[in-house]
Amino acid sequence: MKATVLGMPRAERIVILLGVPAVGLLVGLALPAVARWALGLPIGLPMRPAFRVVGAVDRPWEIAVNLAIWLVVGLVVARAAMTESARVTLTDTELRLDRGEETRTIARADIETVFVEDSRLVVLDRRSLQLARDPVQAPVAALSAALRSHGYPWRDADPYQGLYRRWWTDTPELPEAVNKVLAARELALKRKAADEVRELGEAVQRLGFAIREDGVKQYWRPLVRS
Repeated sequence: MKATVLGMPRAERIVILLGVPAVGLLVGLALPAVARWALGLPIGLPMRPAFRVVGAVDRPWEIAVNLAIWLVVGLVVARAAMTESARVTLTDTELRLDRGEETRTIARADIETVFVEDSRLVVLDRRSLQLARDPVQAPVAALSAALRSHGYPWRDADPYQGLYRRWWTDTPELPEAVNKVLAARELALKRKAADEVRELGEAVQRLGFAIREDGVKQYWRPLVRS
């Protein structure tokens, strides 16, 4: 069977690529007028000098430069939205995730369970260790159908969901080393340091535990058959 590529639906791509820059242009057009309106209010404005600078944009070349800046901002945001989730490529022997400049390939023989949780594709091995937990572009129904057609062990939900427990500082059931890593990971979650969060999560798995989060709340469970 040939490879199946699952990416963002075409309509959604068009909305992002055209809609986000268009919103940027609208913001660029509206801001000077809004700033002038705010300056006319009989109230004290914080950062009033900034309002004066924005409100002074009224000459043609200034308007053009302002719109160009906001168009670039819109294009950058659109690109980020397109690359923050992964494109999935499936064959009967491997699963590939392409996200931005990063590519990861997982052999079918190493995969025990696949499911989607909070718009993330989760891939588990035989010990229930997470081989991947990535946001994906494709709809769940399309992922499910494609994975099943290539013989992957799709599940509608996490089969180990009931084993997770909320992590609290110095949880007595966990080794001290795991508690320390989770404490550092909580700080990384609060800072929204995605790379650090991922690295610390991998460290927790090497210590024999699976981890997931809901906002900055962390949940843990032991790996099975570890």
